[in-house]
Amino acid sequence: MKRRTIALVLTFTIVAIQAYRVLEDSGLLTPLTPHFAGQCEPIEGLIGAEDITIDHARQYAFISADDRRANTAGKPALGAIYGLDLSDPKAKPHLLFKGLSKGLNKGADNNFHPHGISLYHGENGQRSLFVVNHPNSGQQQVNILDISDDNSIIHRETIRYPDLVSPNDLIAVGPSQFYVTNDHGFAPGSVMQVVEDYLGLPLSNVTYYDGTQGSIVATGLRFANGITATDDLKTFYVSQATGRKISVYNRDSSTGKLTKQSDIAVKFGPDNLEWDTKGNLWVAGHPRLFDFLGHTDDADNHSPSQVVKIDVNSTIPVVSPVYLSMGVDISGATVAAVYNGTIKKSTTNKGIMLIGSVFEPRILRCQL
Repeated sequence: MKRRTIALVLTFTIVAIQAYRVLEDSGLLTPLTPHFAGQCEPIEGLIGAEDITIDHARQYAFISADDRRANTAGKPALGAIYGLDLSDPKAKPHLLFKGLSKGLNKGADNNFHPHGISLYHGENGQRSLFVVNHPNSGQQQVNILDISDDNSIIHRETIRYPDLVSPNDLIAVGPSQFYVTNDHGFAPGSVMQVVEDYLGLPLSNVTYYDGTQGSIVATGLRFANGITATDDLKTFYVSQATGRKISVYNRDSSTGKLTKQSDIAVKFGPDNLEWDTKGNLWVAGHPRLFDFLGHTDDADNHSPSQVVKIDVNSTIPVVSPVYLSMGVDISGATVAAVYNGTIKKSTTNKGIMLIGSVFEPRILRCQL
């Protein structure tokens, strides 16, 4: 009887510790105080602008958007890539790429549902947009889209490989080479994905495609999400949404392997990562992960959104709070892309911040 009692006590203790850990990691125990020193205006018409990246030299933003609720509800709607002129405060996003359904972009995949994107600058000024794509066929893939001088897009290549299980975001490092985060170790739709999330299992990873084949180069992550790298491609940053941190890696350029260096703790579930021209890392994400799950099920359930700026060049990285809302203006923020350049007819040069999200029918354009 004594052994049984001890076993029950141990079991209860383990369950209680795990429950507390889940609550803490979800952000439920962290008090939230909305703040932002600037002004934001909504830009309507973009549904599910999950990722945004900026071509700073050309003062231009590329936006990855997909109506995920429509697709889940059995009303298929192709995702799209939009463009936005950042030098003009009155500019509106315009369609660049939407598969073949409208007769656009010969060679593109009909099943175009974009997720994370990465802009690659090659030799002779060539630019390419690398896109994580979740086609209806279920075969996860990366599309490489070449960009012309007028920012029109032509599909060049579709890449698939076995380790591309549950891709989320990516960073291009060559004309056909890239790193991708798998946010789960199991395929979408499987029961084990749910188990991973609620138990906080570190089963997600980072894969590397060397132009010929893919392989896993970093493991032990909890919902690996955004990924980016320094300009010299020697240091990589990977956000862990349920781990509430950003992991820093050293890269072996000869093998592509990533070696863990350190972690940067944040008080929310970090999503995508973007650089500004001053070398700061901007991170958007979810302060309350359970609220985000509620927002996933119902658009009327608001989910808080948060943005921080990280000075990674300090001896100890400095995390500065920038923006936090309870989700009324935009719920489930996933990306904050900042432009520091000149803006026509603007009275300030402090820059603008574009905030995107998973489901909302808008992005925010914020004056910093």
